[in-house]
Amino acid sequence: MKRILPLIGIIVLVLGLSACNQEPSVKIGIVDEAAAFKDNKVATEAMAYLQEMGKPLQEKAEAAYKAMQENQNEETVAAYKLAMGELQNTMTAEQQRIVAMVDGKFNEVLENYRKEKGLTLILSKQSVISSSETVDITKDIVNAMNGIQLDFTRPEPAAEAAPEAAAPAEAAPEAAAPEAENKKAE
Repeated sequence: MKRILPLIGIIVLVLGLSACNQEPSVKIGIVDEAAAFKDNKVATEAMAYLQEMGKPLQEKAEAAYKAMQENQNEETVAAYKLAMGELQNTMTAEQQRIVAMVDGKFNEVLENYRKEKGLTLILSKQSVISSSETVDITKDIVNAMNGIQLDFTRPEPAAEAAPEAAAPAEAAPEAAAPEAENKKAE
């Protein structure tokens, strides 16, 4: 009996320590962000949209350049600079807007995939020194991005002006308030 009690104590201690030393299961996915971000239907559509959107500005800049080459004076140089500035500013702003849209959707796809597959984390292939091909999820992410539809067109200016039109209507109740106070005073 004296031997059994210490033996049971040791067994309990060993089991307790082994339970404490068990590491949680970590499931990892590796994605080649560069490939997954650019090699999908959404990215292709984004590039096509930007090219189509930039055509009229590009043509305007080319026409201004030709006019400047034919007759270089202050007016043609200024027109060329204006056309190039408009092209660069518009396209830079539009590229930033489109990349933000695609990047937002890309991150959403990654997070949904991580949750759906029960992954603990997803790492970028560019920051991993070595990994098994079995954890590479790039093709899955590309396929998920291929199933997404994004509308790249800008909202109509009339839709943006609508809140401004509503502002005078909100001011009307404030204008009616003094009249109501005058009636209360009577």
